[in-house]
Amino acid sequence: MIIVDRIEGDIVVCEIDGVMTEVPLSKMSGRVREGDMLTDNGNGLFTVDAAGTAQRRAAISDRFERLKARQKKAE
Repeated sequence: MIIVDRIEGDIVVCEIDGVMTEVPLSKMSGRVREGDMLTDNGNGLFTVDAAGTAQRRAAISDRFERLKARQKKAE
């Protein structure tokens, strides 16, 4: 799994199988944002996995909402 952690100028810092790796922005095909899931095309380019990104963002949002509800219950 490849996740965009942050973008620093012309460098995209990605978590690739648990290891933080710097990838040149020029190796990205299309627009990338923090939190995007990427796929390696095998030709040196990475593209955004739109479905994977949406699923990941929905799961994170769901976890956050459950945490808020649990915190509200404890008050």
